[in-house]
Amino acid sequence: MKFEVKQNELINAINIANRAVSKNTNIQIHELIYFEAKEDRLSLTAFDGEITIKTFIEARVMEEGEMALKANLFTNIIRKLPNDIVKIESKDGKISIRSQNSNFNLLAFEYFEKQDLELPDTSPLEISNDKLKRSILQTEFATSLDETKLALTGILFELKDASLNMVALDGYRVALKKNSMDYQSEYENSEFIIPKRSLMEWSRIIADDSITKIYKNENDLVFQAENTTMYCRVIDKNYIDYRNIINKTSETSVIVDKAKLVSALDRAQVLSDPGRANLIRIEIAENHMIIKSNSEIGDVKEVIEIDQEGPDLNIAFNARYMQEGVRAFDSDKIKLNFKSSLNPCLIDPVDSKYEDEEFTYLVLPVRLAN
Repeated sequence: MKFEVKQNELINAINIANRAVSKNTNIQIHELIYFEAKEDRLSLTAFDGEITIKTFIEARVMEEGEMALKANLFTNIIRKLPNDIVKIESKDGKISIRSQNSNFNLLAFEYFEKQDLELPDTSPLEISNDKLKRSILQTEFATSLDETKLALTGILFELKDASLNMVALDGYRVALKKNSMDYQSEYENSEFIIPKRSLMEWSRIIADDSITKIYKNENDLVFQAENTTMYCRVIDKNYIDYRNIINKTSETSVIVDKAKLVSALDRAQVLSDPGRANLIRIEIAENHMIIKSNSEIGDVKEVIEIDQEGPDLNIAFNARYMQEGVRAFDSDKIKLNFKSSLNPCLIDPVDSKYEDEEFTYLVLPVRLAN
């Protein structure tokens, strides 16, 4: 194998492939990047047992072929080369890497578990990357860290009523993002639980101004955008019926400036006690929201002006759960809906910036002793 490629384009492709390289593993093939030079392009593939990523760039190929290299070593070499043409040749079990006055010679790996990475012969589901990235960021934080509840460690993709619903919940809060979109009828009433890590890696790879195509393939979902493809296994478990959790009825509603509430929660959390579930108390009265927090070393009180409808209310929350949910909204003002001090708080945007998107967040209160 013999080819030439631009250093900056090669390092960008390596950075993408490295998303599927294991950092701590005893399985050698999970530490490698597999290269294939064919016709006028170079493809890079890596997999770590959970996800597989394949990306390609243009190259001047003199001799077609394949090779595998340890990812961290190859990355360090290419990163330190000048921004110029890199010439790579594989011959007799050795690989030479040359650029200007630099010349490296490495031993090639003879074994790599080559996979069939063809796109499925099905109609893809298409979504703009900026919308997908927003939806991932608005849900991923609410997934569970408890591996015994495997379904809740992923994000639910639910296709229903011309909408893609993305749902995350961990037993204490629910993040729901609805995206209106067109898709083939074969996808209607389909649902998949996708591991959080797979979606986070994909969101770091894709560019905002492009499209992601999602293909269904037996036990896998395939994500494809521009020159990069990712294969990930879905979580084969049943998801909780989140619709029964979200109740729109309320007794007390308040409209509040999102930025002011985030800042107040940030300051209140400084003195919240981790041993008491990062507890904050919220009092709603006379068009003001009073946020209180205390610990052994002191206390804090924040007062925010609000538009209040309904009776006064005292309620308590885990500060982090409330803060993460509020921060996820892209609107300037949000509406908090309360039924009682023992029922969940349901939060909606007042002035969403995106007409075909809806984001809803639900957080359970902390029960207080009298």
